[in-house]
Amino acid sequence: MLKKFKTVKYEIESDKLKQQGFRAAVISDLHNVEFGEKNQRLLQKLEEEQPDMLLLAGDMVLGKKEASVRAAYDFLRQAVKIAPVFYGLGNHEQRMKQKPEVFGRDYLLFEKQIQRLGVIMLENATKAYEIKGEKLLLSGLMLPYSYYDKRGKKKLEKRDINRLVGKSSREWFHILLTHTPKYGDAYLDWGGDLILAGHYHGGVMRLPFLGGVISPDFRLFPKYCRGHFQKEESHLVVSAGLGEHTIPLRIFNPRELLLIDCLPKSRG
Repeated sequence: MLKKFKTVKYEIESDKLKQQGFRAAVISDLHNVEFGEKNQRLLQKLEEEQPDMLLLAGDMVLGKKEASVRAAYDFLRQAVKIAPVFYGLGNHEQRMKQKPEVFGRDYLLFEKQIQRLGVIMLENATKAYEIKGEKLLLSGLMLPYSYYDKRGKKKLEKRDINRLVGKSSREWFHILLTHTPKYGDAYLDWGGDLILAGHYHGGVMRLPFLGGVISPDFRLFPKYCRGHFQKEESHLVVSAGLGEHTIPLRIFNPRELLLIDCLPKSRG
């Protein structure tokens, strides 16, 4: 069966952007899924939309012992020719990286290979970047793996994010690549301009008026499941993702490639 995806577009404004702004394409939860041979359909769509950067919100790979990283590598080898690529880790990358004794060393080699291609890895790190005259900061938040525990009730607070990636900038447009949207309240309190997450796969199944039904950690009707959320000048955008794994279903829940136009705030 031919896998399909839709392009979802958002537009946000910020006083921190002074020139013409920029367009970001966002990919989350690809999980080794391919749209055409070596993801040619996905790559073609990216070329058509001409993003200024490609932001990865985690889980490009599938963290299973028998899984390969080849599909993710083939995609990124072509994607870096379209736009600069910034990669924030998801829980699948995280566990493959932290447990080579279980998953082997393929993921560690994959990281080295894509960095040689020019992919910028953001693992609790911040990168200053300038594009089209706009000054940006890009941070990648990698939470301790215990924050993904299905049985846990761990809380995340603004001070925890400050400790891992630093404070949000008051001067530069600040993008935060995270993965799980479970802690959306804390991200918005932290105060970045654009915060990106995925992980929940849109809630697997979506119902009218109720939204996503279940998260990968088996929480019913999770608050930050898919879409755009805002608190003051901070914007959280959660992708429904492009793939799936443990629960291989997507009901009323199409796969998403996100395009976000970040623009100077209009005066009028």
